[in-house]
Amino acid sequence: MPDDLLAAPLARVSRAQLFTSFLKMGLLGFGGVLPWARRVLVDERRWLDDREFAELIGLCQVLPGPNVVNLSVIIGARAQGPIGSLIAVTGILFVPVGVMLLIAMFYASVAHEPLASNAIAGASAAAAGLIIGTGMRLLLQTRPPLRGLVIGGAAFIAVGVLQWPLLSVIVVLIVVAVALEGHAARTEGKR
Repeated sequence: MPDDLLAAPLARVSRAQLFTSFLKMGLLGFGGVLPWARRVLVDERRWLDDREFAELIGLCQVLPGPNVVNLSVIIGARAQGPIGSLIAVTGILFVPVGVMLLIAMFYASVAHEPLASNAIAGASAAAAGLIIGTGMRLLLQTRPPLRGLVIGGAAFIAVGVLQWPLLSVIVVLIVVAVALEGHAARTEGKR
């Protein structure tokens, strides 16, 4: 990851653009914001390219909290400093929080109905499809090195299939990934 990826300012991004962009992500991406975040930040606004987006999402995944909220903090800070982070987080959370409050009140009144359970199951399947689709798109566009794919596959098998504790798997795979990257850097430096 380039050293300036977190600090590189976004030129000419107003507070209004920042808020409306993240508000759009929060509004359209309810239940699956990552595809919309990529579309808005990379395709529409061109504030990031695919590689920068993938690198920032990778960083946001290891930070505590929701990935796209972490991303909004970083992009907001790059655009407008600390107030930009607050603006971006407010934009991305404004609609979903309001809608979730309404849904929670409605769901409490119909939770015992089988139709409600079926609707939740269908929404879960749709959200999983969006996440898988976005992951595949990022994978195909960024073309990570084989060692990255091996680490990702190992994480999937360890946590998803073997159901090992997530924290233990992350700690071990971070050490392995750092060692692999160090070895790759030394090997490329000798060429």
